[in-house]
Amino acid sequence: MYAIEFETEIRDGIVRIPEQYTRLKNGHARVVVLLDDVDPDVRAFSNHSAESIEEWKDPREDEVWK
Repeated sequence: MYAIEFETEIRDGIVRIPEQYTRLKNGHARVVVLLDDVDPDVRAFSNHSAESIEEWKDPREDEVWK
């Protein structure tokens, strides 16, 4: 699994992929949304951390960050 990071605006539930990543136009991706400031209703969606998702745990990937 590879990660690409960019910032964009979400409008009407649509996330625009920047031009430099047009190769990603058609395909499958796992999306993680990080928000600076949200209202309490949206914050309720975040009652867990990424560490709690078992399928995301891979010690081999963790080695990259050491």
